Amino acid sequence: MDLQQKLTRAFLITFALLMGLGAHYFQHNQGGSGLELAQNNVVWIFFSTLIGLGLWKITVQQKIYYSRFTLVFLTAVVLFLIPLFYPNNELADQSYTRLIGLCAGFLLFVSLQQFQFKRIHIERLLLLIVLAGFIQSCYSLMQDYLLPAANIFGYDVGYGRPYGIFQQPNVLASFMATTLILAGYLLQLVNCRKLQFFLLLTALLNMWVITVTMSRTGYLGALIALLVFIPWAWQSNKKKLGAFIIAISLGLGFAMIKGEALDTRNIDNLKEAGIRVTIYEHSWKMIKDKPLLGYGYGGFEKNYLITHAEQVADKLSRPGLTHLTHPHNDMLFWAVEGGLIPIVAILLLVICFIRLMRAFKLPHALALTALVIPIAIHTQTEYPLYHSALHWLVLIVLVFYIDYESETIQEKIFRPTFALQVFALLIPLFSTVFMVTNLYTISKITNYERSKQPDIRLLMDIINPLVFEDRFEFHLNYFRLSMAIRLNKAEEIQSVIDSTKKVLEVKPKSFFYIILYLAYINNNQVEKAKEVLDYARYLYPRDKQLADIDKPVKQTESSSSAQKSAASSSQITESRALQTQ
Repeated sequence: MDLQQKLTRAFLITFALLMGLGAHYFQHNQGGSGLELAQNNVVWIFFSTLIGLGLWKITVQQKIYYSRFTLVFLTAVVLFLIPLFYPNNELADQSYTRLIGLCAGFLLFVSLQQFQFKRIHIERLLLLIVLAGFIQSCYSLMQDYLLPAANIFGYDVGYGRPYGIFQQPNVLASFMATTLILAGYLLQLVNCRKLQFFLLLTALLNMWVITVTMSRTGYLGALIALLVFIPWAWQSNKKKLGAFIIAISLGLGFAMIKGEALDTRNIDNLKEAGIRVTIYEHSWKMIKDKPLLGYGYGGFEKNYLITHAEQVADKLSRPGLTHLTHPHNDMLFWAVEGGLIPIVAILLLVICFIRLMRAFKLPHALALTALVIPIAIHTQTEYPLYHSALHWLVLIVLVFYIDYESETIQEKIFRPTFALQVFALLIPLFSTVFMVTNLYTISKITNYERSKQPDIRLLMDIINPLVFEDRFEFHLNYFRLSMAIRLNKAEEIQSVIDSTKKVLEVKPKSFFYIILYLAYINNNQVEKAKEVLDYARYLYPRDKQLADIDKPVKQTESSSSAQKSAASSSQITESRALQTQ
C-alpha cells in the first residue's frame, strides 16, 4: 500500500471515528452556541485533521484537483473577507471565529476533492453520516422516553422536547431531516439487504424524532425535501420508495402515540408567527439604513440592541428580544454586518450550485437538492451552522458529493509543497490544542457557575479564556468588586468601574451594567449609578434583574445572585425564546 492509499484510508477512518464517536461527545456545560458547546470542540478536532490529511495528499501527488465550484467557493470566501477592510470594523475581532470556520469549510471541500474517491468510498462517507443520524435518533429517543428526572446528562425531562447532543430541538430536527432524506437517497443506490434495513430503520427513528421535537423548522425542511425527492425515487425504484414511505409513516405513528407531539396547544404554537417577525423587521430596517457597508463585522449584537432601544423609546416598535447575537436568518446577518458584498458572495454560491444541477436530469437534480434543503432552510430561521459544527461539515460533504456527481473535476500541477506540509501539520495541531484547552475551560466555567459557593480558584486555573471571555470578565470583575467592598478599598472599586466601562464600549451586555451599577453604588456615586441603571433599562426594558436591582427588598438578593446567574442566563435567553419556533 503506497502513501496515497494510506492517506485515503486514514481519511476514511478519521471520518468514521467522527461520525461514530466524536460527534456525540457529551460534557456538561452551561449552554450557548459554537465552541461554548463541548461536542463542537471535538468535531473541530476531527474537522481540522481531515483538512490536514487533504493538504498532505496534495504534497504527495504534487497536483491539485478542483472544479468550477471550487473556484467560485474561493471567490466567495475572498468576498466574505473584504468587509474586514471597511472603516467600520472596530468590532471585527468578534467575527474572526466564524470567518475562520468559513475558510475551514473551503479547505475541507478542497481536501475532499484531493482523494478522488471511488464511488464505493463516497457511499461509505454518506452512510457514515446516516450512522451519525441513527446514533442521534437513539440518543434523542432515550432522552424523551427513558431518562429519569435525575440523570447524568442533566436533561430536563419536564422540558418535553428532545434535543440530542445539540442542546436545541430545532438543530436536532434539521440534522434528523437531513439524514432522513440521505437515508432515502442511499436506499435507492445500495443493494445490500442489511444496509437497506439499516437505512429504513434510520428513516423510521428520524421521523419519530422530528415529530416529537415539535420543530417548525424541522417539519418544513423534511416536508419540502421529501416532496422534491419523491419524483426521482419513484423513477428509480418504486418498491424501495414504498418501503421508505412506510418507514416514515411508522415513525410518525409511533410519535403520535406519545400524545403530546400533536396536541392542540403545540399545533397552535406552530401556527404563531413568533418573535422572529419583530427581529426580521428590525434587521431589515438596519439594512436599509446602511445597505452598502453595513454596521461592520461583529457589530450586529451591539447595533441591534441600540437601534432597537431607540425604536422602542420612540414608540415605533414593541419591546422584543434584546440578548440577541444573530437575527435568526443568515442572509440578514451578513447583510446587517457586511452590507452588499457578503450577499453577493452568497448569491454567487447559490447560482453556481444551481448551475451544477444542469448536469443531471430534472428528477435527479431535485433529489440532490433535497439533500441540502433541511439545513439550507434552517439557516433562514436560525443559525445552525454556528450552533453546530457537525451541520457545517455535513453540508460541505453533501455539496462535495453533488459536485463529484457532476463530473467536472480538473487537475493542475502544484509544486510548492513545503508550505502545504507545514499547514497540514500545524492546522490540526493548533486546532487540537485550542479545542482541548477550551474543553477544560468549559469544565471549569460549568463547575464555577453551578457551585453553591463559587471558588474563584476554578477560574484562575483556566489557561484558554478566549471563547468565554465575556463570562470570565464578568465573574472576575464581580469577585474583584466583592472583595473591594468587603475590604473597603475605594481605589479597587474605581479600578473595576474603569475596566467595566471599557468592556461596555464594545460589549453592552446587561450583566456588565449590573457590575457597573453595583460598583458606583458602593463607591458612593449614586447619581452615576442611577444614570447607568436608567440607560441599562433603556437598552433592556424586559430584564428582570435590572428591574429589581435597586428595590430595597430585592437589592441584596439581586446582587448576590448576579454572579451565578446573570452571565449564564443571558447566554441562553435567545435560544430558549426561539426553541418553540
